[in-house]
Amino acid sequence: MRGLRTKKGNLVREGTLMATVDIGLSSNAGYCTTQDGRSSKTFKFGNTREGFEKFWGMVIASKNRFGCNEVLVGYESTGPYAEPLVHYLAHKQVNLVQVNPMHTKKMKEVQDNSPLKTDDKDPRVIADIIRLGRALTINVPEGDAAYLRRLNKARERHVGERTALLNQLQQLVFLLFPEFKAVLKDMKGKTAQYLLKG
Repeated sequence: MRGLRTKKGNLVREGTLMATVDIGLSSNAGYCTTQDGRSSKTFKFGNTREGFEKFWGMVIASKNRFGCNEVLVGYESTGPYAEPLVHYLAHKQVNLVQVNPMHTKKMKEVQDNSPLKTDDKDPRVIADIIRLGRALTINVPEGDAAYLRRLNKARERHVGERTALLNQLQQLVFLLFPEFKAVLKDMKGKTAQYLLKG
């Protein structure tokens, strides 16, 4: 998720439960493990409030079973799909980290010579990346900072769309009127717009 403040570091200590998540549009895959390799099986949960409650229940059960005293939740940065889970976990006693999708892909290739995506494998790979200290801690903005970040993202998106449309217009004008650019330099000027409308 762009815009979050990040800090790289090794966050896994003795007594830390790592709960990792492969984020999807409608369903996620979770996995709980410790520094010394004790782990749960991969489990699925929905990208809904009920799914998050199921995930949190599995995390607490694993924390108690393995005798851990803190929880670190890690996920692959997958754009907006992770935001609901991140906001749900922001009010829990957890440290949140994210890993780069390119690191996940490379680690899968190293482990079994296959970059193929499978829900059972990805949360385990994310856990391995976190163990290596290749995760970024995140600080989730709230209130005005979160609102300002959303506005900034929307502006960036619209500026990109506007630039793409302007480039398409320039290509079309060049194909139809190759001499147009030699006469009028600015496609956004009033004169150029008037001539193109006519």
